[in-house]
Amino acid sequence: MLKPLMKERLIQKYSLDMGEVFFFENYLIIEVAEGICFNHEKATELSLLTNLHFGNRPFGYISHRINSYSLKPTDYMKIREVFPNLAVFVVVAYTTAQEISVKIERIFYHDKIKIFETLEMAVASVKKCLELETQEK
Repeated sequence: MLKPLMKERLIQKYSLDMGEVFFFENYLIIEVAEGICFNHEKATELSLLTNLHFGNRPFGYISHRINSYSLKPTDYMKIREVFPNLAVFVVVAYTTAQEISVKIERIFYHDKIKIFETLEMAVASVKKCLELETQEK
């Protein structure tokens, strides 16, 4: 699924019950599996991997929504405790329904969720945000 990103150095790929997770130097791409309910429990499971790969470093999270799944928007209220080093959160949405879903998710998430139409645009945005954050420190 990530063929356009072949120039990026993939550090590790995990195939989990919740979906595929791809770790790069300072961001991850998650493709949640069809029919999964992504909730606080799944986020906590994923945080074990983010802690392993990123430690205390800020990182970007790209939700590549290629499958249909559900999530619990109220769990976004707890996301900072699960991912304390999360610096930027973006979604690649391919349908109007997905974009509407993200707009609803924004109500519950206390930071911005950016929406992009392509994975390449999402990666470029995450890299730029992380670069700016590094310069500010």
